[in-house]
Amino acid sequence: MSGSVLIVGTTPDYVAKLFERYSKSLLFLTDRRFQEDPLLKKLPPSSLIFTSLERSEEASRKTHEFLRTPPLTPDGIACFDCDSLLLASRLALELGLRFPTWEAIARCRSKFETKKTWTGHGVASPLASTASSLKETLSFFKSHGENMVLKPVAGSGSELLFYCKDETDVRKAVAVLEQELPKRGGNPLFRPFPNPAGGSPIDPCSCWVAEEFISGPEFSCDFVLKDEEIFFIRETGKIKATDKPFGSVLAYTFPSRYPAGFQKRSLKEVLKKATNSLGFDWGYFMVDYILHQGTPILIEMTPRPGGDSIPELVSAATGLDTLALYLDFVQGRFKEPKDTALLPESFASLNFFAPMEGKIQVLDGEKVRVSPHVRKLFFKKQTGDRVILPPKDYDNRLLGYCIIEAKPGLDLVEETRRLQQMLELRIEENA
Repeated sequence: MSGSVLIVGTTPDYVAKLFERYSKSLLFLTDRRFQEDPLLKKLPPSSLIFTSLERSEEASRKTHEFLRTPPLTPDGIACFDCDSLLLASRLALELGLRFPTWEAIARCRSKFETKKTWTGHGVASPLASTASSLKETLSFFKSHGENMVLKPVAGSGSELLFYCKDETDVRKAVAVLEQELPKRGGNPLFRPFPNPAGGSPIDPCSCWVAEEFISGPEFSCDFVLKDEEIFFIRETGKIKATDKPFGSVLAYTFPSRYPAGFQKRSLKEVLKKATNSLGFDWGYFMVDYILHQGTPILIEMTPRPGGDSIPELVSAATGLDTLALYLDFVQGRFKEPKDTALLPESFASLNFFAPMEGKIQVLDGEKVRVSPHVRKLFFKKQTGDRVILPPKDYDNRLLGYCIIEAKPGLDLVEETRRLQQMLELRIEENA
């Protein structure tokens, strides 16, 4: 199977989606706990390598054994999950494939080390510190102004993310972090990982990050660093949900609506400096940033494509398949996408969150699906599934999302509320 791509990690639903789209060119190294998953039963054994992703020695051995008989030669290695990036880097080195170094990845895995590195190299980013107690957290809060954000050292999305404007908020947030972080030891995102500064590994279940709050509109983008140049793949705006836990994304907008006078050239310069300072000289990246008084303030960066509803949003708007572009990139076949001629915020993906915990008895989106401005509707849940809400679980609450074509000036917060009310949804709390 010459010309294939080895994909390290990712969940059965993503494996199934990637196989369906690009089946002839992919091999999947996935965790053995998914071996009996019905989604993976549909794939031929010749496409799957099962192992323990937590044990890199075993994962390496299983991969080499699989590729040896019959001889298979991947010409690219890819990863869609932050928790598998370090393993992907190791395997790429062993197989002679290009991938970011583990040292650079480790700096990205720690949300504190990322900001520390950026600050030391003159890249605008929130001031931050690690903390493992209420005392340490309050100390940072008192010395860095009135507004602060608390978040896990690792993790994704809005999981255990808190905005604190006074000491009462700090105490409440720390109490939740102290209670919830130790429960996430079995979550791959919260496994200990190497400390890029040396010493003992970083345990995301025993500490958190305190950082200054930055005001302004928030955005995210995918970009490629190649031959010392930055190439934008997509840029999306974020609309936050004001009635959900802090940081929850209600909608993504495409293309981004930047403030008047903002020059994308300045963002390219920042991204080049930011990637180089972390130790990257090549890669495909996703970055979150806030425009504060016209200046890009970088929040987080990781060497993988953006996920959630973003690939489907970009595809619906432009026809560009960002996942295929990434797979081409890791094989050395990158081609810069053409600039879009769309007006800002012509398209949006709207998230539907479950309003309560319990078992889903009814979930029907036909009324939403047939709306004239709705391009696609995707459900992540189905009848019979259980819903768990934050702070116990932040991903589980997402019922699905829809991609819409948006008219100028459309209130997306109100539109999300209106469309969600059109869903036929019944959840029984005690079922």
